[in-house]
Amino acid sequence: MRYPAMNSYQYSSLRNALRLFNLFSIEEPELQLEEIASRLEIGQSTAFRLVHTLMVEGFIVRDSSAKSYRLAASVLALGHTLIKKEQICHLSMDIIEKLAEKTGETAHIAIFQEHHALYLLKIESANPVDLLSHAGRKNPLHCTSTGQVLLAYQEHAIIEQVLERGLASYTAKTITDPRRLKDLLDTIRIKGFAVSREELHKGVVSIAAPVIMSRSKVKASVSIAGPASRINERTIPKLIKQVQQAADEVTRELQR
Repeated sequence: MRYPAMNSYQYSSLRNALRLFNLFSIEEPELQLEEIASRLEIGQSTAFRLVHTLMVEGFIVRDSSAKSYRLAASVLALGHTLIKKEQICHLSMDIIEKLAEKTGETAHIAIFQEHHALYLLKIESANPVDLLSHAGRKNPLHCTSTGQVLLAYQEHAIIEQVLERGLASYTAKTITDPRRLKDLLDTIRIKGFAVSREELHKGVVSIAAPVIMSRSKVKASVSIAGPASRINERTIPKLIKQVQQAADEVTRELQR
């Protein structure tokens, strides 16, 4: 069956609608019309037509008291379903749970998406700490072990794009120098793991290893994170081995 081609106006509207969905996050669940227009770089009248259409279709709701818009429950439910049904989450759930149990630290599975590390799965340890991570959250690539592992195995052009976007500083230990980050990525590819010491969140250390598929393609990153008091020079060597072992197990599950 042949489907009618989409004209330029329809394509532009669809693209703006998808970009609009990406504006909302846990940190910014609501946005005003002026913010939507500015971030999408479209006129306010165009932004109004866009959100009005999505409201009619049940994808967006408006808070009249705050004059802001937020995603409807139907979209949030769909996103949660997609994350839960992601193949890698299904295949790695038991492995990540065992990693959290063995290490005593919070364990994650994340993938590379749109110049960020997107967390698909988070299993908290018996002694959880406050972390900047949850299923569906996007974190910067340059200042987490998860992101550094994912970035290390990207094509040269992608790495350059990340560098050109700038390396924001989150703590005194964040790597903001492009040359230093490139050297670190080279080391990660050689050693097969990354350790991030308080680069995104003060007092938090994380360890990550890649899920490597055929032709050195990285499917995902397995990581643990916890307080610097527990993940330190004494415990890191053993924890690295446990994280790498878990990443290897996920690799084998995906290859099946």
